[in-house]
Amino acid sequence: MFHTRLISCLRLLSFVVLLLGAGVVAQAREELMDAFAKTHEAWAAGDYAAVRAACAAVIASPDAPASLRSYAGLRTAQSYAAEGKTDLAKAEYARIATNTAYPPVHRSEASDCEAELDRAARGLPRRDPAASRTRIPRVVFAARVFVSPKGSDANDGSATAPVASLTRARDLVRALKAAGTTGAIAVSVLPGKYRVSGPLALSQQDSGTPGNPVVYRAVPRGKALFYGGARLTGFQPVTDPAILERLPEEARGHVLRCDLRALGITDYGQLAVRGFGQPPSPPSLELFVNGQPMTLARWPNKGFAGIRKLVQAGSKAEGKPSIFEYDDDRAARWTKAQDAWLFGYFRYLWADATIKVTKVDPAAHTITAGEAYQCGLPGMDNGQGIQYYAFNLLEELDQPGEWYLDRTTGVLYLYPPADLAKATAEIGLLSTPMVTMDKVADVRLEGLSFDLARYNGLVLTDCSRCLVAGCTVSRMAGNGITIQGGEADGLLGCDIHTIGRRATEVIGGDRATLKPGRHFVENCRIYNFGRIDRTYTPAIQLEGVGNRVAHNLMYDGPSSAMRIEGNDHVIEFNEVQNVVRESDDQGAMELYGNPTYRGVVFRYNRFIDCGKTGTERALCGQAAIRFDDAISGMLVYGNVFVRSANAGFGAVQINSGRDNVMDNNLFVDCKQGISGGYYPGNEVWTQAAAKRLPAGFYINDLYLQRYPEMAAMLVQPGINHVWRSVFYRCGLVATGNQATLDLVENGVFGEQDPGFVNAAKGDYRLKHRAALFATVGFRPIPVEEIGLYQDTYRASWPVVTTPEAAPDWRRARGQ
Repeated sequence: MFHTRLISCLRLLSFVVLLLGAGVVAQAREELMDAFAKTHEAWAAGDYAAVRAACAAVIASPDAPASLRSYAGLRTAQSYAAEGKTDLAKAEYARIATNTAYPPVHRSEASDCEAELDRAARGLPRRDPAASRTRIPRVVFAARVFVSPKGSDANDGSATAPVASLTRARDLVRALKAAGTTGAIAVSVLPGKYRVSGPLALSQQDSGTPGNPVVYRAVPRGKALFYGGARLTGFQPVTDPAILERLPEEARGHVLRCDLRALGITDYGQLAVRGFGQPPSPPSLELFVNGQPMTLARWPNKGFAGIRKLVQAGSKAEGKPSIFEYDDDRAARWTKAQDAWLFGYFRYLWADATIKVTKVDPAAHTITAGEAYQCGLPGMDNGQGIQYYAFNLLEELDQPGEWYLDRTTGVLYLYPPADLAKATAEIGLLSTPMVTMDKVADVRLEGLSFDLARYNGLVLTDCSRCLVAGCTVSRMAGNGITIQGGEADGLLGCDIHTIGRRATEVIGGDRATLKPGRHFVENCRIYNFGRIDRTYTPAIQLEGVGNRVAHNLMYDGPSSAMRIEGNDHVIEFNEVQNVVRESDDQGAMELYGNPTYRGVVFRYNRFIDCGKTGTERALCGQAAIRFDDAISGMLVYGNVFVRSANAGFGAVQINSGRDNVMDNNLFVDCKQGISGGYYPGNEVWTQAAAKRLPAGFYINDLYLQRYPEMAAMLVQPGINHVWRSVFYRCGLVATGNQATLDLVENGVFGEQDPGFVNAAKGDYRLKHRAALFATVGFRPIPVEEIGLYQDTYRASWPVVTTPEAAPDWRRARGQ
């Protein structure tokens, strides 16, 4: 069916080209653009009737595509609103909203604007910030179970005889339900620290009901801490001559030792090959002092080293290890190290890996890996520039905050960053999740804190209507919170930080049927993620169909803030700062490789200072939003991009996709706004044309009905649309394949302030008579609604961040 429709489209396109000719089409478009140009002068002069006359000519033109006619309609409605003719403006908006030939983005905008005029007519603010916020119904509890660090699991769980563990509280909840309790049940967790040696495991029998959930809640919120670590004591100076000899001279006298075996700690975990495209990452032991992660002793202390020459790429299949020639004599110090490792980028600058060193040869200046590195293709490759650092080396324990663990003797060595007599040193012990929920419905976790473990934090599998609200998940060496399958689960108001891998994973909905998952992540502060495995370990891994991510603050990550797969997700009102700081060829929010991923909406998000600082190796670039390898059919509407276009990438980067709409966005201090474009030679398109479709490519009647433009997705050329966006203090509007970009009514302002309230302080609200209204029919972006909001379930408030400013692109070019 798809291929039949595709052939029909090809024949229709050929007929249109023969009938009109490229020159006729170009002339018609030029005349339409001239009509819009007339609206600029008329608007500036306050001649709104002339604005409408020019727009009416576009709407009546048989040559005008639907997008230009709908845009002309929006300008017409705006002109009525500017004159105070509210009824006429509403009527025009209603006409646009009901015209099914118009682009959905303009119909949606018209509907929203009509509602805003209605609110204003009733004396209300035009927008209601609460409309985009989730509200949790209040619960009246029929029964309560109390938990206290001073309790006993032999108690009955009453207020005067609390139990000591969540597991015992769970069992008492089961007993209450078995005894006939049908209302909501509260497990009230009193303040204090609870040591965790295994997960709270909830299953289907622990479920509540939609109106009567089971709620595990801290009373008061934020004061109950579930702790999977241990405090270290007994640090002593190093006196062993053999150890002192291996230590750097400048560190001798500063490094202290702690005998973990003497503290009863005998499980030290393991270092392992890990990273993107590598085996699954195991639980990882980490050391913290005063809450801050310490660094396994490494060289160089910051950044990466390059190699002199790749001696042998390596091949797992042939049993050949990877070998490279190093470029510094420092490695000669490591010949006695028995457990040295490398972290780095050994083929692609977007694929990190941790690999073991088996041999350092000072005579040959070579380092040999324990086994051949492989990421897709076999072996290392220096085409993008291998960069690495060596770690887990006693010989490199040379500055405060570094440490090393001898897993044979159980002795931990630390160059303390502070006086340990006045500081707290801790390691993670727990190697299981803290909470597991399997096929559970209507259970809430509220205001609880989960801290310090070697593995994952909370794992919800095939759950329904479960909520994690106002919780803090921190210092997990694995993932923070995972929602896998199920429907309508939510993370609300949580703080998730200092995470070794992905801060959250949210996976729900069925792509085969396009059934939505309806999961959400809202009002969460997520930062310092991807600390151990550093690529494809974002703040939010979003997969499936029909999930929502809103009002979150995501910052401080080496790679993407969001990795997105699937259809019909809504990503709105999020603030993203200082991500993609280490990896290359990626975006702060990114999709990859499947043109049947469609219908994802990026709306009212703000990106600030995303990308590398300017000193690290970069082959391609870093973007705010990236549509990689044929991603198509996305909407980018009303977003703000500030200093988030780096190297060859624009703030929005398109690698060969089509049918993407970028409308009403604001670009500030970006080297280029849009980069890339449609390229039919991309492997995804050539494979699709050859009918070699991998799993997960859905081209059927269901998809064609939901996304009609898919019927022509192999018809050339593919077009991407950039409409009425504003570029302030930017370089080029677009780079790359501009021939396939539909550029309409974009405003380029150079150093001229378009009318912001205070651009110098990052306040991009628009004054009432902003200059850009005369240039484009720009709809003001509700910037004051972007990001976190104060709420009962917000884990911390206020939240203040100061992004590290990215380099000015003009100075980078020597201007």
